[in-house]
Order: sequence, then C-alpha cells, then structure tokens
Amino acid sequence: IYHGTSNPGPWNENQRTGDNKWTASILARDADTGEMVWALQVTPHDMWDYDAVNENILVDLPIKGQTRKVLVHFDRNGFAYTIDRATGEILLAEPFVPMNWSTGIDMATGRPKVVETKKTAQDKNVKDICPSLEGGKNQQPAAFSPQTGLFYVPTNNLCMDFQARAVTYIAGTPFIGGNAPEKGGPGGYRGEFIAWDATTGKKIWGIKEPYPVWGGALATAGGVVFYGTLDGWFKAVDARNGKVLWQFKVGSGVVGNPVTYTGPDGKQYVAIYAGIGGDMGLLIAGDVAANLPYDVRERGTTLPDIARWTSWGGELFVFSL
Repeated sequence: IYHGTSNPGPWNENQRTGDNKWTASILARDADTGEMVWALQVTPHDMWDYDAVNENILVDLPIKGQTRKVLVHFDRNGFAYTIDRATGEILLAEPFVPMNWSTGIDMATGRPKVVETKKTAQDKNVKDICPSLEGGKNQQPAAFSPQTGLFYVPTNNLCMDFQARAVTYIAGTPFIGGNAPEKGGPGGYRGEFIAWDATTGKKIWGIKEPYPVWGGALATAGGVVFYGTLDGWFKAVDARNGKVLWQFKVGSGVVGNPVTYTGPDGKQYVAIYAGIGGDMGLLIAGDVAANLPYDVRERGTTLPDIARWTSWGGELFVFSL
C-alpha cells in the first residue's frame, strides 16, 4: 500500500527541529501487516507547506533499457519522482513546474538541495518562493496513458511571500504560524496542462492556462485527454501533441475530475462537475471569505477575478462521444 503524508505543523519551522519524520513523505506498507517497507521524505523539515499527499501512480516503464515497476509521483514541492516501487530507490526526480526553492535532488539521499535565500524563519518575510503553498500540483490527479507512455498533469504556476510567526497551540483551533500571500508565477500564466515523460523527466507538451488547472485529468484509449479549467472550459486534447480537439463552456470553474463510462445504450459518455469550490473557492473575495480566521492568503489577490466564473455552478455535464 502506497500513501503520502501531510506537512508538519506549525508552519513556523523555528518551533520544530529536525526532519519531522515522516511528514511530507511517500510511504510503502505491507498490506498484510501494515509494517513500513520503505519511506521517502521528499521534503524534510518542510517549511513551505509542501504536502506529499498527491496520488501515487503505479506503472511499468522502460528505464535505461530495462522495464522497471515504478511509482510516479508529482509532488507539491514541484518535483516529479519516478521511484522503484519495491525498494524506494529514486530513479528520476526533475522539476515539472517553474521553481526556485531548490536546485535539484540529491539522488543518493533523496534530499532536496535547498536554496538558502528561500528558507523561511520566524519574523522573516521571504519573498517570491516558487511554487507557492498550492504546490506545483495539488489535489488534482494526473492520468497515465499506456498508449503513449505519457502522464497528463494539471499544474499550478504560483509563487508566494512567506512570513513565519510564533504561534501557541490551543486545542480545537488552527495551529499555523505563518502568512503566505500568493501571486502568479513566471511567464504570465497561472496554470498549465502538461504531458510528461517519466522515463526522461521531460515535458513533452503543455497548454498554458490563465488560472491554475485545478481539476483532474482523464486519458482514454481513443487517444484523447480531457480536463477542465477554472474559467469554465471543458477540453478534449490530442494525447500525443496537445492539440485542442474540442471544448465546451460549462459555465463555472472546474475543480472536479472527468470520468468516462458506457451507458445502458452501449454508447460511451464523459461526465464532469462544474462549480468552483474547495481551496479555490476560498480564494474568492467576499465578506464571508474575508472573515475566515484560519487561511493565510490575502483575499482577492491570488486570483483577483476568479469570482466572475462562479455563476451557473453546481451542475453535472454529460457528453456523448
């Protein structure tokens, strides 16, 4: 059984010493006993809210001329990992989004090489850390196509300023200790839908979007990949080259995951929920959102115009293929 773990708390790294094992880690457990087989802490002593809870995709891939049983993981910290799923050995770790907090991964230890100027500390305001606390990818799941051998990944391109502060633990209340206002990342776009080769650590193609791509990906045997956008488009693209084949305006932002199925009539359908919610919903400026006590971002600044796409939401759209 493979699973990820969340970040340590509080965010103020001065209040917790050491690696804080096994936070921000990928763990493998024996399904019969629950015993840990191996663990990889992808962000030791995490000081940026880089959880490792994203999905772990199990595939067999040709690595350096040999078929390996691997686990592929696109982490919040911005690195894409290709890991031997039996031993935990890192076979490849490369950035899949713009980043500046690390210069790479030490392949022998698995530890990221942290840029000193991007380390956070109490009462210090560290500017322009990329990716932001939303991560290079958040909860939105990637997809794998056995036809192309590629992974299709919804990504974020956001950066943040991070100021840690002292915080006291009180049961039943938030225990954060930091403020982290966000902004768009380099390049003038805030999200990108990419095709990734996990055998080489290379992006094959990408579709830049004005907002984070916060919904999941769906790859089909017909050579098509589906995904939705926060400004309300549901798109079908060619799995090999990223050409947009079809798109439909669903009326609200997509944060859900497309699914496909065969109906009782024998036809194939694809379905998607439309309606901004979850973490992206918290970014909408307004009286209620502005008074939430636990969030660490400035209202209306991360995605200042996202509220315009919240109408006509909470609906299920189903299309016949």
